[in-house]
Amino acid sequence: MKRGWKAKNAWEERFETPRLEALLAVYSKTQAGLIEQARSAILAMDGATESITWLGIPWRWTLAYGARGSSDRPIVYLVPQPGKPLLALPMSGDVVSLLPVRRLPKYIRDVIAFSPKVAGVHWMQWELTGRTQVDELVGLVRHQHSAIVGQPA
Repeated sequence: MKRGWKAKNAWEERFETPRLEALLAVYSKTQAGLIEQARSAILAMDGATESITWLGIPWRWTLAYGARGSSDRPIVYLVPQPGKPLLALPMSGDVVSLLPVRRLPKYIRDVIAFSPKVAGVHWMQWELTGRTQVDELVGLVRHQHSAIVGQPA
């Protein structure tokens, strides 16, 4: 009889860095497409970098995106949680104040308004549910990226 705990999928296996394909294998074609859409748009930004990083519970293995030359924390995270992919965006209060809030969809405004704020950083997160939503969220990521690298969004 074999004993011990066995991870159900690559996202939960703490001691083995998964490949991107293994993280996406648990998704339907539609959900995997949303993650790929977000990845492509983020990686198209000037100097964007991608890494697969263990962030512990609840995010476990996460795709972290930074800006080349920036030593700060990543600018955005894609959390490949099985059945519920998330985009998480830590944004400083200074960057939030520069957002065109009135022109943003209500679901984005609500998350900005009610997101947890830790040490001056708003920790916003959304479940990825549609292509239009991903495009709108990538627009926020562009604002974050431009604030960090000093280029217009």
